[in-house]
Amino acid sequence: MPIPRRAALSLLALLPATPALAESTPDAWEPVAVRHIELTADRAGQVHEVRISPLFTTTLVFNAPLPRGAVVLEGRESFLAVTVDEAAGLIVLLPSESLSPGKQLSLTVRFADGAVPAGASFRLVVHPTRAEPQVNVYRLPRSAESFQVEARQERERAEQCEAQLAQAQAEQKRPGGLTGLIGSGLVKEGSGVSGRDIFTTARRRPGDALRVEAAHTYAARGQVAVALEVKNTSAQPWSVDSEGAQLVSKEGARLHVLSVWQSEPLAPGQEGRVVVEAVATPEQARGTYVLTLGEGGGARTVTLRGVTFP
Repeated sequence: MPIPRRAALSLLALLPATPALAESTPDAWEPVAVRHIELTADRAGQVHEVRISPLFTTTLVFNAPLPRGAVVLEGRESFLAVTVDEAAGLIVLLPSESLSPGKQLSLTVRFADGAVPAGASFRLVVHPTRAEPQVNVYRLPRSAESFQVEARQERERAEQCEAQLAQAQAEQKRPGGLTGLIGSGLVKEGSGVSGRDIFTTARRRPGDALRVEAAHTYAARGQVAVALEVKNTSAQPWSVDSEGAQLVSKEGARLHVLSVWQSEPLAPGQEGRVVVEAVATPEQARGTYVLTLGEGGGARTVTLRGVTFP
């Protein structure tokens, strides 16, 4: 049966009045008259340890009323008396001698106003004699709405970071230099840099896995590039060997290939773009070359003869 508020306060007045300690949990097994615990939103899941002893009373005093049925005590049958005064925010525990030293029992309390923290968790640790007679529990509530606002802001920041990361990763995959200009569509049929359509003059080798649909060459600042629009006419996927491209002149001179870029691996029947970028002096750029593209992880090649640069 709940004790009247006046009786509960009279009981507390009889407890020893020694100075209070500010620690949330005692560091040593020293007798403490009154201990203070603060319940905050950012530490809502913390379990607070409270010492109890057989035949010694321990009282938990909350700074807010408790709803009916808010207290759940493990091993309630091991207590001579458990008194809960919801209106006064009091829990009085009187353990029996059946509790052995070192035994731990859980005590949970919930609050009814919907704020955070929504409850409190305690670990009752049995000590032979050094029970804590009084524990004042101060709850510093925070509204659930403010938590939702903060969670939404954190989620928006995370989504923004993910978008920035995805953009950075996409930019890293995008080629730079003359190849990047061609791949991004900023250079088309000779606009922006010197360009030449070689589709009608270059010769394709019959039987290649890729059919060349369009071919353009470009020259700018000591670099040249060959851009091909191709279609995979084979029954197998095709991807370019990034290290197997060659530009060889009729005299056997090779241009130094800087990069080989493919818009995407080509499935059977799919069209895509392949760009080969190389270093060439103005004199080298006036030559005629044979372009050979190897297959990544395969033996099939694509050959284009009569490649000239603007």
